[in-house]
Amino acid sequence: LAHTHAARSLRQDAQLELAADFCGLFLMTDKKSALPYASQYPQQEPGMIKHLLLEAGMEVNDDFKEPTDHLAIYLELLSHLHFSLGESFQQRRMNKLRQKTLSSLLEWLPEFTNNCLKHDPYGFYAALSQLLLAIVRFDDGKEDLSIVAPE
Repeated sequence: LAHTHAARSLRQDAQLELAADFCGLFLMTDKKSALPYASQYPQQEPGMIKHLLLEAGMEVNDDFKEPTDHLAIYLELLSHLHFSLGESFQQRRMNKLRQKTLSSLLEWLPEFTNNCLKHDPYGFYAALSQLLLAIVRFDDGKEDLSIVAPE
């Protein structure tokens, strides 16, 4: 992160540059980007997130203009399930669904993180993706919280 902060401080208009990096990394074609959609990664079973949402009694709001398998949907579902664990009389079912969601996310999140590392020249979003991967692995009970190194 220190390297990322130093690189960002060298850039004149850091906020504008970060916005440009965001567009290049997450909104372009999959050739030199890290698209935040499960369907972009061959390991992911198509439609898995829709099944998980249905099982949780949730659905995507029509105002959300991204595909349903967007990374943000996975994170929202995990957040919902985490808070449901404390309130629900169906704790076992919610925990099982949480584990299925984590497993589904971990099928493609490492490759997404590697793509961020490869294609983010200043490293800000790459660092965030590494942090996210470490948190998801920790939440899944993985002992290895090592940071993904670029290939």
